[in-house]
Amino acid sequence: MEVYIDNQKTNFGRRSKDLEKILKAISKKLEKHEKVIQNIYINGSNIQDSIILDIDMDRPNIMEVETKSYTDLILDSLTLLKEYIETFFEVKKDFQQLIENNEKISGIEIEETDSFLNWFSDLLFFLVENYAFAFRSLQATIQTFREELVTLAELKERKDYVAYVSVLDYCVSDILENFKVNIDYYYKSILEEVEQRQIVF
Repeated sequence: MEVYIDNQKTNFGRRSKDLEKILKAISKKLEKHEKVIQNIYINGSNIQDSIILDIDMDRPNIMEVETKSYTDLILDSLTLLKEYIETFFEVKKDFQQLIENNEKISGIEIEETDSFLNWFSDLLFFLVENYAFAFRSLQATIQTFREELVTLAELKERKDYVAYVSVLDYCVSDILENFKVNIDYYYKSILEEVEQRQIVF
């Protein structure tokens, strides 16, 4: 199998016919360069995990791998975040309307809100661990946000959705609102920092 990563021919796949091993080796190599696999094409077809098993490894296959850097992923996430935060506030408003009308809140919608908040928490952590920002309040924000997530998890477990929504109303909403206001600043700071790192190297 011939393997190309970002249009560059590599030695991967020369000695092995085990597709899983080849992909693991590629992922490991990319990790060292702070990159992840974005797309994989085999013989021109975009492949998903489920159809990897259907590849005949005795044929002369060509694998093309497209990658994305951690920085690009984080910048994409920040771009999406503005929209996600707006959606969060719309959903929260719907929750409040349901409570006022004495109507039931769906456990599925609570689950989706929870998934978003956990994703946001991971994003905050990644930002603090990998980039240096002019103001250092993000570390304290993460701590507060994680404490709120613990409270929310307990309320979700008890199916106390009214209390869950009231917790969203205070600290969680403030943190998201403040973060949204500063997204452009974070985005610009990351680009500047990456540029500085490239100059240093």
